[in-house]
Amino acid sequence: MENVGYLAYARASQLERATDVAANNIANANTAGFRASRTLFENYVAQSNAAGDLGAVSYAIDRGTVSDLSQGALTRTGNPLDIAITGDGWLGYLTTTGQTALGREGSLVQNAAGDLSTTAGDLLLDLGGAPINIPPGSGEISIARDGTISGGNGEVIAQVGVFDAPDIAFWERLSGTMMVPRDGVAPLNPTLEPALMQGHVEQSNVSPIAEMSRLIELQRAYEHSMSLAKTADDLRKEALSRLRSNS
Repeated sequence: MENVGYLAYARASQLERATDVAANNIANANTAGFRASRTLFENYVAQSNAAGDLGAVSYAIDRGTVSDLSQGALTRTGNPLDIAITGDGWLGYLTTTGQTALGREGSLVQNAAGDLSTTAGDLLLDLGGAPINIPPGSGEISIARDGTISGGNGEVIAQVGVFDAPDIAFWERLSGTMMVPRDGVAPLNPTLEPALMQGHVEQSNVSPIAEMSRLIELQRAYEHSMSLAKTADDLRKEALSRLRSNS
């Protein structure tokens, strides 16, 4: 196949990948703490056997996804266990598979052992990286702006960990909203100025309307690429047919 056909199919492949990512964003538009994903491509220049300007052909290579770190809207829930970060920082979790991960999901419950966890069972971590346990009889808890958790009698129970992760946009996604480094363990480096709001939850930062528009654009571009590939293939077949007729 000549270069035009290769380029058309390569573009269609990347558009298909981008479509999957956009569809996943839409599916998680109502998932608390979810961060929208964007595809990350890179140019690859391949040398062909042709002379002149066609000696080098540029292709797009899928390098994975990158997360959109813009903040989602904050919704008041009234649940004293719910927390939302305003500004920078990430909550730490011990996932159900035993991994240390970061995220922004603050819709919390208290499990049977008294630990604070997400509804999926991931344990919220304190400033030292340990699960947060609320002792029986603590009463209605309060959570200060810096993450300090106090019981109904004013006794300090723990401090919610809020951590820095400058390169988290390139981390790997786990199920739900959790993110981990592609290599190694998530570092738990406390942020200097944590800012939490009790009784609030941060919503997904996905804009459904924008993602739907993007999905339509991607679909049209995909159809155009496949049409171009078919045209290139038809021209190749016609050229071969004429060569056979003249031989």
